[in-house]
Amino acid sequence: MTVVDAVRAPSRVFPVLRLALVGLWVVWAAAAWWVAPRAATFERAEADAAADRVVSYQWADSFGDANGSLLWFTAVPFTYSGDAAPQVFIWRTGFGRVHYAQVPAGDPRSGYSLDGVPTEPGQLQPIQPGSDFSVVSPPTRSDDLARLLPTDRQGNPVPYFPPVLATILALLCLAILIQGPAPKLGTRWFWFFLGGLPFGLGMLLWLRVERPWAEPVSPAPDKKTGQPKRYSGLTGLGLMFLTGIVISILVALLRSLPEWLVPSALP
Repeated sequence: MTVVDAVRAPSRVFPVLRLALVGLWVVWAAAAWWVAPRAATFERAEADAAADRVVSYQWADSFGDANGSLLWFTAVPFTYSGDAAPQVFIWRTGFGRVHYAQVPAGDPRSGYSLDGVPTEPGQLQPIQPGSDFSVVSPPTRSDDLARLLPTDRQGNPVPYFPPVLATILALLCLAILIQGPAPKLGTRWFWFFLGGLPFGLGMLLWLRVERPWAEPVSPAPDKKTGQPKRYSGLTGLGLMFLTGIVISILVALLRSLPEWLVPSALP
């Protein structure tokens, strides 16, 4: 039975289908919270690399959170051009845990002179007149870390499972919204735009109050047309932006909670 056949089936199918969709959302929420990148120190990255606990890693120029993404089911964005020294190190350890740390800027190891000859900390080798030497950048802690990491483990450390599952869930709901019974409270465009709310909250609202999952009271008829006055797509677009701003503010307030509870980057 296809999704289209399911939404056209008798009403007894809808409660089961709704439970399945809510169950998928719960699985996504738990997985997204578990693998969400959490801020850590560069010392922890060095310790994990030295103990061979790094499963996958990536260097990046910038690292953002999903609050800056357009859709709630997109992956956490990060970029790396390779043209300059990386600013962020992202790595995954066992059980899918992802961490990130700022790369220390201008933090060379002590014990190196301009020509790369080891010295004691705070000392420089004297340069003899007429001697040949080249200015060598002193090794940094990021260089040391890179030497500890196998090159075959370099790649995207953020698991693909949560965004892929969220995309499948969003497509299923979109198919039901298009092929299923016409909504009563708002138009299809209204619920389409609300589906873009962070964390899939618009989808949960649709599953709670709208057809085919529920039978809401018909809205009052329009005075001009006499037809039920449903919320329009423009209303849904406005609510998506306004509610998204409110949710972003609430998430920002929750940043004061421990990192393990509220990750810095929420998918």
